Amino acid sequence: MTITHGNTALVITDPQNDFLSPKGVTWRVVGESVTKNNTVANIESLFKAAKQNGIPVFVSPHYYYPTDKGWHFEGALETLMHSIGMFDRTGHLDLEGFEDSGADFLARYKPYIEDGNTVISSPHKVYGPENNDLLLQLRKRGIDKVILAGMSANLCTEAHLRELLERGFARCCR
Repeated sequence: MTITHGNTALVITDPQNDFLSPKGVTWRVVGESVTKNNTVANIESLFKAAKQNGIPVFVSPHYYYPTDKGWHFEGALETLMHSIGMFDRTGHLDLEGFEDSGADFLARYKPYIEDGNTVISSPHKVYGPENNDLLLQLRKRGIDKVILAGMSANLCTEAHLRELLERGFARCCR
């Protein structure tokens, strides 16, 4: 697939401390893989290349708010994520305690994400973009080709890939 300006974008899932920082609540589980695969630097390379080449960047974060803990049913991984406080925020409109928390973006990614041009979609709750506004944000900008990356390839990134493909988006690489 050819990457073309105007209809190709970079989408990054979950570029957050809980996954990518030694201080994150999942580091004991994922840290070895993140380090071995140079994940943090590789994602940063994608951010940098996209920005340098005028490719729009979209971030699909994973957040949980206190009201999400009232679910009547959840899967085993959701139960774990809620119990360890993964991606927790104090509220939809409240940034108290957000800076440098597990839900915050990795500090080295902030210059790319907080540049005023990166689109941060509403959060996904389970794994894919079915319940956030990522698809709307992409479509409203004429994007139909996606370069997709993220740390959790077998969960959020794969779920985003499946949904994007189902919705007719093309995939550049993985």
